[in-house]
Amino acid sequence: MSTVNTETSVKNGHPVTGIVLGIAGIVVALLTTLLFGVIAGAVAGALGLGALLLGISARKGGRRGIGAIVAGALALVLAVTMTFASVGTMKKLKDTAAASGVAPTFARYMDNPYMGLSSALIKAVNDNTSKDAVKTLQNELDALNTYMANNEKPAAEAVPGAA
Repeated sequence: MSTVNTETSVKNGHPVTGIVLGIAGIVVALLTTLLFGVIAGAVAGALGLGALLLGISARKGGRRGIGAIVAGALALVLAVTMTFASVGTMKKLKDTAAASGVAPTFARYMDNPYMGLSSALIKAVNDNTSKDAVKTLQNELDALNTYMANNEKPAAEAVPGAA
């Protein structure tokens, strides 16, 4: 017969898995929300929520789980903030492209800013009227980047002949 008490040896929750899920949520939130928008934010939020729940479950069973709770909460916060930030950035980028006239193809393709840059790229790949739509889109994004960099200079730098 075994003398091990099975009730105390059973672990509640998986704090290491929670930490891994939390870190994965943080990485997804930071690296993919600009490309995939709300979808990446939802994935990061789901990973963060899973980490948070695993951490809370582990915390109820003992003294472990704080790392999973912290990583999960950080992933949730980053998922929400990065999603709103990327949607705002895409809207501003589309408005700037339309107003400046530098990137008309990008403004035409970017009709859904909630899906990030991937929506414009998918439309460029599926465009049958232009065989080099992706290259045109890349050139227009470079021109738009240059346009925005020139317009965001402080007033002293923008004025010719200033210091």
